Amino acid sequence: MLFEFIIVGIFGLIIGSFLNVLILRLHTGRSTAGRSGCMSCGAQLGSAELVPVISFFLLRGRCKSCGSKISNQYWLVEIITSILFVLVWVQGFSLFATAMSLVIISLLMIIAVYDMRHTIIPNSIVYLLIAVSLITALPLWGTFVVQELPLHFIMVLIGGAMVALPIFTLWLVSGGRWMGFGDVKLTFAFGLILGAQRGFMAVMLGFIVGACVGVLLMYLPKVIKRLSLSPASSRFTMSSEIPFAPFLIAGFLLVFLLDIDIITLIGSLYIY
Repeated sequence: MLFEFIIVGIFGLIIGSFLNVLILRLHTGRSTAGRSGCMSCGAQLGSAELVPVISFFLLRGRCKSCGSKISNQYWLVEIITSILFVLVWVQGFSLFATAMSLVIISLLMIIAVYDMRHTIIPNSIVYLLIAVSLITALPLWGTFVVQELPLHFIMVLIGGAMVALPIFTLWLVSGGRWMGFGDVKLTFAFGLILGAQRGFMAVMLGFIVGACVGVLLMYLPKVIKRLSLSPASSRFTMSSEIPFAPFLIAGFLLVFLLDIDIITLIGSLYIY
């Protein structure tokens, strides 16, 4: 079992490295097949500089050629992808469902990081996520006979629409100021995979995670300033724009991989 975890973890590191390339080159006109290079000086990276995680720390986070700082995004994406791949593996899904789940995790990683960098969800990736979710939803939801496939497919679509409806309403009422339409499409994919009930839980958890992070962003700089640890040069306010897709994705992962039931959790807290 440990050997399997190691193999899956290494595979996740490799995929995470490739995801970094996709994230940085998406919508730039650059081919994903080209050799990786320094973002500052353009020097091509050698084989030793392409080893996931290890090369970052061996180089001490700086380019070997020009000495410019390398973004922490590289090793963070690689490690997080590796951990998520292992968590998918331990679910005990069928081989098909496991493979499709790994694809979904990879697409969600691209969306989350791209949204954090550009505050927008790329249509090409979210549409691919929806397509993969439709294919994946059928075996994940259980077995059925061929004659029931059309009805089952309709129910899957309804589940996606129900989960996306509240986000769509927020987008419509606010004119896109509160939520982007990319968030609507993202939550639609959640509903396809998880179904209506678990999809709602994922969205609720996403809002809870987002609220907690928002509070930290508002008050943490003030605490740091009082402790004289660092000048609070950047301030987060209620009107600040922050990407919401990473929080929604965090909620999805909590439900999909850890099977967290927010209703039961709140009920247990209320009882005690």
